Amino acid sequence: MKVLFICTGNTCRSPMAEAIVKNKKSKVEVKSAGVFAANGSPASQQVVTLLKDKNISFSHSARLLDRELAEWGDLLLTMTESHKALVLRDFPELSHKVSTLKEYVFGEGMYEPYQRKAAELETKRATFIHEMNGLSGEEEEEKRKAFEQELMKELEQLEMLEKNLPSIDISDPFGGSLDQYHQTYNEIEDAVERLIEQLTKDNNEEDER
Repeated sequence: MKVLFICTGNTCRSPMAEAIVKNKKSKVEVKSAGVFAANGSPASQQVVTLLKDKNISFSHSARLLDRELAEWGDLLLTMTESHKALVLRDFPELSHKVSTLKEYVFGEGMYEPYQRKAAELETKRATFIHEMNGLSGEEEEEKRKAFEQELMKELEQLEMLEKNLPSIDISDPFGGSLDQYHQTYNEIEDAVERLIEQLTKDNNEEDER
């Protein structure tokens, strides 16, 4: 499996992802690129310092995402939704292998509680409308008020779930402190570990067939 990590300038997030995969010594082939990278630019000093502190071997020159790189990868994993949109704009025919890193490893399960609550709310609304058919006068008014009170509570719960939805983007530490780079590193490492586990499992299942 060949994985291409993609960010903006290929100096922070995607090089970290590439370095982490290589350090895990998995069977995954990996490269990185940037949608607005300047070919040959070095990695940010914070990334160099961070990876040195973690004893991760690292040598890097930025590469602009081009067709050769895009076609090389079996998976094109972007750091954010905006990166994904740019890749899809330039290479729409490769859409089947483009995803954000978090989308790929966490899947739609990230939003399951919110989606479940929203579907439940729509079902209740539909049921209420059905039950109101044929009612009028005081009975209709009482049922409507009772439902509106219940609906307010349901909407508050849905809003709370929406506020707590996890971000599908990897945070951008560019221009930030070393601590911010560490936070982004931890975020990427968690996703990369899940990625390797998932790809290893898929590969084993294919071998068994």
